[in-house]
Amino acid sequence: MSEDVFNEHFPGYPLFPGSLILEGLAQMSGLFLEFCLKRRGMKAKRATLTLVTRMKFRAAVRPGDRLIYRGRVKVFYPDDGYAVMKVEARCDEKLYAEGELMFGFLDVMNDEMEQATESLMKMAFTNAKIVENR
Repeated sequence: MSEDVFNEHFPGYPLFPGSLILEGLAQMSGLFLEFCLKRRGMKAKRATLTLVTRMKFRAAVRPGDRLIYRGRVKVFYPDDGYAVMKVEARCDEKLYAEGELMFGFLDVMNDEMEQATESLMKMAFTNAKIVENR
């Protein structure tokens, strides 16, 4: 209840907004796709959310719930400028949200943005489990 979002959404019946769940899934996915570009030795580009499909919110997120975000690369065509991630948010293994997110790749990175992204990747993926299937 210490988060402002619970005081405003909705008073007397606090819920974590689906838009913020989607935002977290999109940020995680975009950063991961940028990480994939880097691992392939490709030029750094910014992954930008372009389309949300099949997004479903299956349960209400209440104060005290801890969501775990997961993403799986469904399509990855960086040379053609896009990728699709299948994403989900779970709490105690119960599915709360799922969908597909499409990203485009923009060539807007400068040295400062690359350094900031590199720092964010180190922090964000410190405890992440990355599984490669070929």
